[in-house]
Amino acid sequence: MDKLFTYLFEINISLLILYAAYRILFDRDKNFHARRIYLLVTMFLPFLLALFPHPARMAINSILPVTIHLDEIIISASSGILETTGGIRFRDLMAGIYLSLFTLGLIRLCVQVFLVLRTASRSGRLQQENSRLITAPSLHASSFFGYIFIDPATRHDASFSHILEHEEIHRREWHSADRVMAELLVIINWFNPAAWMIRRSVVENLEYLADSGVVGKCADLSGYQLSILNQYIGSASISNQFSSHIKNRINMLNKNYKSGSRWKLAMLFPLVVFTLLLISCADKEGPLNGNDLLSDSEITAENMIYDQPEVMPVFRGGDFTEFRKYIAQNLRYPKEAAENSVSGRVVVSFIVTKDGNVRIPGESDFPPKPEKDGANEVVVVSFDPITQGGAPPDQKYVDLLNQEAVRVITSATGWEPGKIGGKPVNVMMTMPINFVLQ
Repeated sequence: MDKLFTYLFEINISLLILYAAYRILFDRDKNFHARRIYLLVTMFLPFLLALFPHPARMAINSILPVTIHLDEIIISASSGILETTGGIRFRDLMAGIYLSLFTLGLIRLCVQVFLVLRTASRSGRLQQENSRLITAPSLHASSFFGYIFIDPATRHDASFSHILEHEEIHRREWHSADRVMAELLVIINWFNPAAWMIRRSVVENLEYLADSGVVGKCADLSGYQLSILNQYIGSASISNQFSSHIKNRINMLNKNYKSGSRWKLAMLFPLVVFTLLLISCADKEGPLNGNDLLSDSEITAENMIYDQPEVMPVFRGGDFTEFRKYIAQNLRYPKEAAENSVSGRVVVSFIVTKDGNVRIPGESDFPPKPEKDGANEVVVVSFDPITQGGAPPDQKYVDLLNQEAVRVITSATGWEPGKIGGKPVNVMMTMPINFVLQ
């Protein structure tokens, strides 16, 4: 799930950059074909850029949370009963919300396509010159891939030829493919306002393209604008509707903007380079490059540590639940710490090595951690106050909790190491352990 969030984050950075450039470059440009190409690239390119390989190494000198988190384990001192917690975490909640809305959007799109296809199969046919039309008053004047829908009552209207030519352009140039791509972009990135604005720009530009094609064949610009105004304003649909974005279309027809040149498309290259640099910098801001502590000569296959391997480590043939069960069965609350009312949450950072052992960061054969306050191998995040006056606990009792957490985790044997490219690698993980007095 972390990989999904990282992928989406990088996609949406690219979307924001490319769409901002579109508004700057093409907002007053009447080269609608160039605009279409740019928007198509904008919808496709971010997904490709986010797949570019980048280092997945983990900084073992940082006490920030690493990517692979195991669920917390709670040990009770009074009853001796060990409990495990698997409650919903914020990350899991966000994943659930994202996937739910993604699924709803996908279902909505499928329903729209189904309704259009069903209407096409159940409606009558009408031959008009070289066009085969489908009579569907409910869809008004619209098109979807090879289908052109018309209201048969408007067949003898003066504006009918304009409408038909407009929809023919949509059909010939496969504008529905752009519409479907824009819908999918919104479904995947529904949380990003830029995705919704890109969809709107795609729809508007397709209408501008069709309008410019009709106006190029007909000298009566005023008559064509009247044809647009006379159309019924239909509801939003996956199909290309003649009447959509009426105000913007008429305004564009009357603007004296220049038909800019295709050189603006060349700006995609520096934009791609800038986006890749920005994504790379964002990656390096987090604790994802711990091997920077070493010189090039010190980095070897033996001490390289990863946080997102292609294949996760496996404990005794099961998932991480098996490892948590092992910890719960073997962990003991230190007696002296319990007698002195010391409790707290211990977070253990550990490495499942390429040979299937468990090591603590800073041990031999791994990069040493720099001397920093609180940069211990085991980090005690918080403690409940001692009953007498709420003074901080004696460090020796804190050390007992630390030592017990490290003892039980490092005693776990039977790991199958994580893998990248089919080869075993060292993988960094964390385990929160909560010592609770009851």
